[in-house]
Amino acid sequence: MLLQRELVGRFIKYNFVGSISVGVYFLAVYILIEGYRWGPVVGSAAAFILMTVVSFFMNVRFTFGSSITHRKLFRFSLVSLIGFTLNVMLLFLVVHILSFHYVIGELVTILIIPMVNFLLNHYWTFQT
Repeated sequence: MLLQRELVGRFIKYNFVGSISVGVYFLAVYILIEGYRWGPVVGSAAAFILMTVVSFFMNVRFTFGSSITHRKLFRFSLVSLIGFTLNVMLLFLVVHILSFHYVIGELVTILIIPMVNFLLNHYWTFQT
């Protein structure tokens, strides 16, 4: 029971950090594309990298109470890439194969990807 409570608490913290990270992403997208006139693809890619780094540092300390290592950064980045790939695949499935509106696809990804990423990070990236 204690382990479940700890897992739920970490998941809540993980989602809190994720919300902040998404805010960082959209702010960076706006600044890079509108302010510095970067192209949308390059600006979005740079913002994604920035978001991943911010998310890593916040999750290391706040969510998982861990230490920073190159190995954890590599694993966290790999989990982020897996989440990104899963996002594209799920959206493609929902929109182009199942023919639902893209908002339905976004709802599916919002329900699945944070949980998958959390579990991968909890049991692999920041394993104790």
